[in-house]
Amino acid sequence: MNNKIWFHADDYGVTIEQSKRILACHTNGVLNSISILPNTGILPDTAKLLNEVDPDKNKIRRVLHLNFVEGKSLSEASCVPLLVDRTGFFNKSFIQFFKWNYIKKGINKKHLVKQIKEEIRAQIRAVAFDNDFGITAIDSHQHYHMIPIIFDSLMDVLSEPEFQQLSIHYIRIPVDPLTPILHHTSMRRDVPKVNWIKWSVLKLYAKRNKKLLQKEGILTPIFFGILYTCKMKMEVVKALLPAYQAYANRKGKQLELMFHPGNLTASNELLDERSKELAVFYMSDDRFHEAECLKLLRHDPALNM
Repeated sequence: MNNKIWFHADDYGVTIEQSKRILACHTNGVLNSISILPNTGILPDTAKLLNEVDPDKNKIRRVLHLNFVEGKSLSEASCVPLLVDRTGFFNKSFIQFFKWNYIKKGINKKHLVKQIKEEIRAQIRAVAFDNDFGITAIDSHQHYHMIPIIFDSLMDVLSEPEFQQLSIHYIRIPVDPLTPILHHTSMRRDVPKVNWIKWSVLKLYAKRNKKLLQKEGILTPIFFGILYTCKMKMEVVKALLPAYQAYANRKGKQLELMFHPGNLTASNELLDERSKELAVFYMSDDRFHEAECLKLLRHDPALNM
């Protein structure tokens, strides 16, 4: 299994049509892994859709996409007031959690951790128990789980008796190694500046979190996708995949490529249609290019897969 490549799609399950577009990247392409948003309101329908495409649950890896970013919490709003607004919608940014990780102390930190754990439990139950997706991995929307206050809460929840029955084999560490890109000067130059910033912030916690996962026997595949978030087009993947694959092979690890192929067509399809930033994220043409890449890779003999 060390040579396994996960061609992964984030954000499965926002709408039925969006979910179908993601699954088409499996039927007509190389997609073999998806992250499932747990708070969409159509979870039973997206579970049924996924099981129609992969009835034996062995062709598409199923991953819980922990979500503190958009839509409504699965916990009652009164139970997680630090995480949501008065209407129950998530309203805290990555930067807010990042700050809280350092400034919350004593009883204030206890209250925050309690609410984070409450919501993590609710999201795991929704995907793993109420709708038996058969998850074997966990990551998170916009990588919030990398922040220690959330990461440690997740690890604590997974150790609770209720959740020990889960077979969680992988947790994402979304930090691309730089070695595969060092000799591709033009590709390195094309990395958007904002993605270098994301990479640098996530890198702060990568070593720490990896050590904790290793203690629990949880795998962390080599990752390829932060530096080119939403820019995983065919020319990018074709140029860099062989180098990332060779790097993963040297390390004796699996490789995960992150794509966002599931576009939305209108703002009223969003989990929170008030967010202009999320509208741009979901309705970008980049999602079409990434979906096309996943399909074209199936027919490219030049790539060693």
